Amino acid sequence: MTTSLKLLRLLACFSAVLVLALAAKAHAQLRSDTPRLVKVNDRVYCATGYALGNVIYVITDDGIVVVDTSESPITAAATLKDFRAISDRPIRYLIYTHFHGDHCNGARAFMADKPKIIAQRLHAPEMDEYRRMIGYNRRLNALQFGASLPENQRGIAVAREATQVVVGYQPPTITFDDEYRFALGGIDFEIHHAPGETNDQSFVWLPGLKTLLPADLFYASFPMLASPMKPNRPILTWAESDERMAKLGAEHLVPSHGEPLHGADNIRETLTNYAAAIRHVHDATVAGLNRGTPLEEIRRGVRLPERLAKLSYLQPLYGQVAWGVNGVYRGYTGWYDMQPAHLNPGPARELAQALVEAAGGVDKIVARASQAREAKNWQLVVELTDVTLVVDENHAASHELRAAALEQLAAASPNGVERNIYRAAAHDSRQKVGVAEKQASK
Repeated sequence: MTTSLKLLRLLACFSAVLVLALAAKAHAQLRSDTPRLVKVNDRVYCATGYALGNVIYVITDDGIVVVDTSESPITAAATLKDFRAISDRPIRYLIYTHFHGDHCNGARAFMADKPKIIAQRLHAPEMDEYRRMIGYNRRLNALQFGASLPENQRGIAVAREATQVVVGYQPPTITFDDEYRFALGGIDFEIHHAPGETNDQSFVWLPGLKTLLPADLFYASFPMLASPMKPNRPILTWAESDERMAKLGAEHLVPSHGEPLHGADNIRETLTNYAAAIRHVHDATVAGLNRGTPLEEIRRGVRLPERLAKLSYLQPLYGQVAWGVNGVYRGYTGWYDMQPAHLNPGPARELAQALVEAAGGVDKIVARASQAREAKNWQLVVELTDVTLVVDENHAASHELRAAALEQLAAASPNGVERNIYRAAAHDSRQKVGVAEKQASK
């Protein structure tokens, strides 16, 4: 092994230490590492830290209503076991706030009492679309949640038990359009359709308890307005949904991820700021599009106003502003970015080969990537090695450079999903270095 490759590996090891420290910090923001049952008020308890998704229990005189079930029937059962120390009343209803697996895949744990299951009418069509793309969705979920990485290196993760792919989902027995209201044991329940992270998203309002369950319309991070690998989301409607909730006068807010909030003024201000951040990204992107500004420039230029950017619950731990810009762009435009070279692009290998030839060979581009590494321009390192690896997919020095750069990008990011993507790609390059070295030694 060359001296330069040894130095790159030492750099990668140092980067991994930084990644672990930042991953632990961001992970704690979205999901507590300590499972616990939080008492919100005399009737509402939130099971948080057991899994990525919370399980919320509402106690009535005639039974229990469960809102969201986490992503695993094993973790859901663990929350129920702990909750049974508080109440042994039967479970009468399950409410799915939306179709994502971290909200409804734990349902099987609650079926002993044969509860009714409530979901918005679009829940089933959303589920059908997800199943239609099941192969792709398995790959994206593995990447988003760091399945190929050691557990302690994942920027964001589902429950350990969820990796066993135990399907605990149960279909709804009651569906509704705009809203569904019912009373149980002296408690009034209102479920309101409020699109945001998904089209079937709904929030639950308990008016007598002044308690709001916002589902994924709010969590303590800049929202995932556009996931890198998932379909478009109704971004402007998301802001409108938060604005609706801000007007309710809630004194308790119990999200499906993270810790509950308290205080009417605090909750109203938080939801108002959340909506304002979404609207700012939307409006600034639309303004750029109407001016004819290229997407790349819009991404670089859109920033939250300082008063919003400094708020703890708008940090880019899960979603981020630039991804939101991408989402707005995709929602309003087609796939053509007004660059003629992108209208009918040629084979990537053909372009990469031409660039390598013009540069005087792969080693020339690798040398330039090494200069970018010395300048700590990690993104340029990745883009240059993209070219060399299209031409020679097992080029060891390119993979070493690439892995080190990706680990540095991961270390610099507070975003759990972004870190998982970078770390998984770095892991892949490390494995290919091993392949290349074995071939070279034959």
